Amino acid sequence: MKQINLLLLLGLALFSISCERDLDFSTPSEETAGDMVVNAVAVAGTPFTLYLNKAYPVGKTPRLVSPTYDDAIFFKDDLTTDYVSNIYYRNTAVLDAQIEAEINGQQVYPMSLTANYDYTCDYKPKAGDHIVVNGIVNGQKLRAETTVPTKPKIEILDYEVLNENPYQDKNGLFGGTDTIVRLKCQITDLGGEQYYRLRVRNEVNKKYAFYYSYFEGQTIDIDTITNYYMQDVYFSEDELFSDARLTSSMGGWSTNFTTVFDNSLMKSGSYTFTIDSPKASNTSGIIRYYWDFIGRYWEIENDAVPRVMIELQAISPELYNYMKSVQLYRVTTNDMYAEPVRLYSNVDGGWGIFGALSYDRHFVEYE
Repeated sequence: MKQINLLLLLGLALFSISCERDLDFSTPSEETAGDMVVNAVAVAGTPFTLYLNKAYPVGKTPRLVSPTYDDAIFFKDDLTTDYVSNIYYRNTAVLDAQIEAEINGQQVYPMSLTANYDYTCDYKPKAGDHIVVNGIVNGQKLRAETTVPTKPKIEILDYEVLNENPYQDKNGLFGGTDTIVRLKCQITDLGGEQYYRLRVRNEVNKKYAFYYSYFEGQTIDIDTITNYYMQDVYFSEDELFSDARLTSSMGGWSTNFTTVFDNSLMKSGSYTFTIDSPKASNTSGIIRYYWDFIGRYWEIENDAVPRVMIELQAISPELYNYMKSVQLYRVTTNDMYAEPVRLYSNVDGGWGIFGALSYDRHFVEYE
């Protein structure tokens, strides 16, 4: 009996051990939050922009199309898709708000509505800036704050191109190629409590020639177009990207894989890891559109070489919490037995997220 109890205690201890730093947070109640949603990320060196939209009860949000996850990500529904437009912002945007950004308790920047249905100002965030956003909409007050993190540091130590792709069409990854780029990278940690997000984008430009009609062997109206292709999904077995709570795959991302992590594994001040980035290919429907509705097409010679973008973002605790809650939410929406997950919000008087980030970005060209 004592042995059984000991085993149970050991099991509980193992489950309680985590390399991930979990942050406690509470979400606003419907009674106090109002009906406005703030979406803003202060990016170091970039003009500050904020989106403000009307909030709707569950099931009452205006729907202009009937989307699926694959449609939204890969644009398979070529003719009816509006996922790359601002149609949702345009139909739910709040156009009469009074918003200002207060920087370090000193300077105040009024924010103005633009033609893109966002609010912006001349202020460009810098590392260490503490930003407080205040807004008034029809007497309803909104407030949110964040601090811009110090710029992180990542290095690409080595890379190799492999003419094999074990991830092709894996986890719903669409339009895979037979090539991957394997990169060895190193993060230099800043110490203290730090939160990161790693973006990896494999990208390439391709040129096509096509004609609108073909009659008795004669080509009519030849034209050319350059398409930009990208692949944001990447893979790694390193524990840095592991989150056991993400119990299913989605959109090509592996089960238990997270792109958002803290520095709890970086005890020595740095951390080295390896990632695989599949080569980008035609993941949009535009070329199929040319074939089905315009005419024949063919790829033509192109001087552009493919490349991989590696971007390490240092993110604020608020943004870390929000991204983690979104990742958890995505894997529970299709599980009727899962406990509901609330998306993190740090907006007083409303809903949404106001976070900050700075980044270190590099490119690796390859043949």
